[in-house]
Amino acid sequence: MKKACVLTNGCPENQLDSGRVKTYLEGNGWQIADNVTDADLILFNACALTQSLELNSIHLIQDIKKQIKDDQRLIVWGCLPKIDPEMLFQTHQELSFGEREVGKLDEVIKATTSINEVTANEICRPVSRMGARHYLRKLDRLPIKLLYLLYLRLTAGNYLYRRDDPSIFYIKIASGCLGNCSYCAVKKSRGNIKSKPIDEVMDEFKAGLSRGFKEFSLLGTDLGPYGKDLGYNLADLLTKMVSKNGDFKIGLRNIHPLFLKQMINELVPAFATGKIWFTGVPVESGSDRILRLMKRGYSIGDIKEGIGRLKEAHPDLFIQTQIMVNFPTETAKEFAESRSLFDELDFDYAEIYAFSPRPGTSAADMDGRVPGRVAYFRELLMVTRALSHALSNRLFRETALAEKNIHAA
Repeated sequence: MKKACVLTNGCPENQLDSGRVKTYLEGNGWQIADNVTDADLILFNACALTQSLELNSIHLIQDIKKQIKDDQRLIVWGCLPKIDPEMLFQTHQELSFGEREVGKLDEVIKATTSINEVTANEICRPVSRMGARHYLRKLDRLPIKLLYLLYLRLTAGNYLYRRDDPSIFYIKIASGCLGNCSYCAVKKSRGNIKSKPIDEVMDEFKAGLSRGFKEFSLLGTDLGPYGKDLGYNLADLLTKMVSKNGDFKIGLRNIHPLFLKQMINELVPAFATGKIWFTGVPVESGSDRILRLMKRGYSIGDIKEGIGRLKEAHPDLFIQTQIMVNFPTETAKEFAESRSLFDELDFDYAEIYAFSPRPGTSAADMDGRVPGRVAYFRELLMVTRALSHALSNRLFRETALAEKNIHAA
């Protein structure tokens, strides 16, 4: 029996795509190997969302090549081959392709069951250790990474931290987006929104319920425009899901604030059931001017109204966000506005990252880059603020629980 090793880094969507490839290989008679040295075929689903993640992917590819022999084959697929093919070619000149071209694997392995016939509901655990040297090369980044690690530990109940939990049933409901953000190159890989029909999503959901799963996670590049290509929307799907009887809860990876604004009246009843416990709402900046430069399509007022309505419908809703610091021309005042927005909206968790120029994006050519030292300290300050917020929230929760126990006694 031939052996394959499937590796990935990057977002949960990448991880679920890789989980699907593992299921596909097993269905075609391949054995899954844990180590690259034991595999005939190595498939690496490589991320390139940011410059740092792209470099991590390149170093992982270099690490793999040092370990394998001439009779072993490495295929690189995913976002990196589409976002920065020139960078990839410097390290890997063999077969590579994007996620939407994954059907090429049918020919590579002479498949009897096409990958187009395969779905998966478990993620592939992301690779980290093999690329550790890349992070240690920049010791000046160590304070930020250590603080971020502590922050992650303090918010251990959040979806990001628990994404490799086997008790979570994952359903990929869409890929691609309808945005044209000035800083993001993911669309070069994922393309426009391509939604999975509601009936197919519900079939997977019912299968998970029948197997005893109580937690479900809906994944996609952007869940906000789900169904736009099929004549319905995300609220239609969620309304059907929460109407099912049973003790279960649903997490939503990301809803673009623009679509949250458009659907808020339809979404509120589904959230009010309490069955949706988590959602991501990537606000990106606290400045209206920066949001316009980012081409995000919404205002700070829209964000506040949308999140306020969701919290009103479900006060215990866990809300995660994304905040980018150091976008070109960002002023000290605008950076402070992002910090203030974080405080005002009381996010339960934030993925904080610094602007990095991505190939083919309009922001990559913008003037007004934030100077290196200033950029570093802004990122450090934002992570520190998030950590302080998490510590405060944890202390509040522990104090409230202690008081409750005292009263109960």
